[in-house]
Amino acid sequence: MRLIVKEYISQLKEKDELDILLGEIFIQKGYIADNQPKTGNRQYGVDIQLHNKTELLLLVIKQGDINREIWDGSINAVRQSLDEIKDVTINSLTYEERTKKVRIIVATNGKKDEAIKLNWNNYVNNNQEWGGIPIKIEFMGIDNIVEEVMDNYFNECLFEKEMHSLMRKALYFIDEGDYKSIYYEQIVDLMIPKVANAGSSKKKYNKACSAMWLASQMICQYANNVGNTKVAIEVSEYVIIRYWKLLFENELLGKIHSIEWLHRFCKCYEDWNEKYVKKIESVVKKTVILPNYNVVENRVLLYEILGYLASYGNYLLDVNEKRAEVVLNYIIGLMNEYQYFVYAPYDVSINVMIMIFRLLSHFNRREEIIYLVKFQTDTLMNFYRMYNKFPAPSDTFEEAMEIEMKSGSVTYDFSALWGYYLLIIFYIDEKELYGHLQGFLNVELSKVSKCVWFLRKSEEKMFYDAWAMNTSGEGVAIDVEKNFDTFKKKMDFINKQYDDVFSFEEYCFSGLEIMICRYYDYIPRVKFIGVKQ
Repeated sequence: MRLIVKEYISQLKEKDELDILLGEIFIQKGYIADNQPKTGNRQYGVDIQLHNKTELLLLVIKQGDINREIWDGSINAVRQSLDEIKDVTINSLTYEERTKKVRIIVATNGKKDEAIKLNWNNYVNNNQEWGGIPIKIEFMGIDNIVEEVMDNYFNECLFEKEMHSLMRKALYFIDEGDYKSIYYEQIVDLMIPKVANAGSSKKKYNKACSAMWLASQMICQYANNVGNTKVAIEVSEYVIIRYWKLLFENELLGKIHSIEWLHRFCKCYEDWNEKYVKKIESVVKKTVILPNYNVVENRVLLYEILGYLASYGNYLLDVNEKRAEVVLNYIIGLMNEYQYFVYAPYDVSINVMIMIFRLLSHFNRREEIIYLVKFQTDTLMNFYRMYNKFPAPSDTFEEAMEIEMKSGSVTYDFSALWGYYLLIIFYIDEKELYGHLQGFLNVELSKVSKCVWFLRKSEEKMFYDAWAMNTSGEGVAIDVEKNFDTFKKKMDFINKQYDDVFSFEEYCFSGLEIMICRYYDYIPRVKFIGVKQ
């Protein structure tokens, strides 16, 4: 974290950026600002003047390294600024200001070159008193500024003023149980256009990406520190999703510099997921037991955990296959231990099962796919027949509780879960299972539309935004045919209509699809299930 803070600060401009940051740092340390930095004002060598009860602090701010030119090579050089303070500012002090200790700090987001070391030391030694007033001159380089920022624990003053309120909200509410994604999404959405507007300027691009990296990781660090690591994962996911959309829309995919930043954002996603996996490892090894709430909360919690693990496991297929298989085995361990997973809480919970099936398919664990499909479909069929219970269609906890307690009148008019299971049965070519479910789907669920969702390549950019399943793509109802061969022919025809290849497949980042589906609660494509990838 220290390195990225340093990189970000090193790119700040002297005026209206670095000066504002330094002013905020000293204000947080208890100083009172006597002036606000403002471009165009005559300052007589002083960029910012502050005071406390015992000290008058004068800041001289420069951008970059202090070399011979910056030290004493122009009318705006450091030495000329110090001399102007000596000749004008000191002579203009009030009586009260003269009673305080006077400290002058030359601050820069660079370093002091070795070539001016003797000049600096001589100047400081020869200027310890001006007009009878003791003077202390100090240097504050980038490492000192970074240290101050770290001590202030990444406060929001690192960023532009429009960000301050958003950062306060994002950090203040982070330890609440119902932390809302809008707190960090607004921050990322505000920063993404700055990256897009950087144009061909590598410096501006780096600065905008650094700011987004720093803001997002600040939130992640806070979240992890209060034990809410899943928020850190979600923030990292959202940065990657929005950044990929920017690359896609601006034809920057494949550009080395842009992809370098994608790698950085992905590395953060990996780090926070590894912390989460470490916590879940204790559950898999049974040293920690999942909390026991009511039956619906138990299933919601388990599917949430399985969703995070399955999404990360699919991501790892592009990065580290061995680690992906470890994560997959953790998933199977949890499912074996907590078999209430089989009764999905929500209709959209099929998305988590598809993520798991895609992992199993990659490792050619076909028999486990078939077993899980049979186990879950058979259980859901029996739950409906015996108790008239089914996964909540609107994907809300309240509705799931109504169905569980039989306290409402939730209607069962449509189901993506059954639509996608029919599609999965087609891909794994399970004629026997199709026949086993055929009567139930045709009779008991005859009035329930079994739906699947397809997105075309022409609408890909919609996929990176919320509500894509409502605003784009096409919903297709899957009919249960009289025999399996007819069903297969119909499904084959449907699938050929939507056999598009998306940008994340072209650029070898297929895990992005799963990440997006986990984040927005979309349903991944099924076409990778049942065949070795």
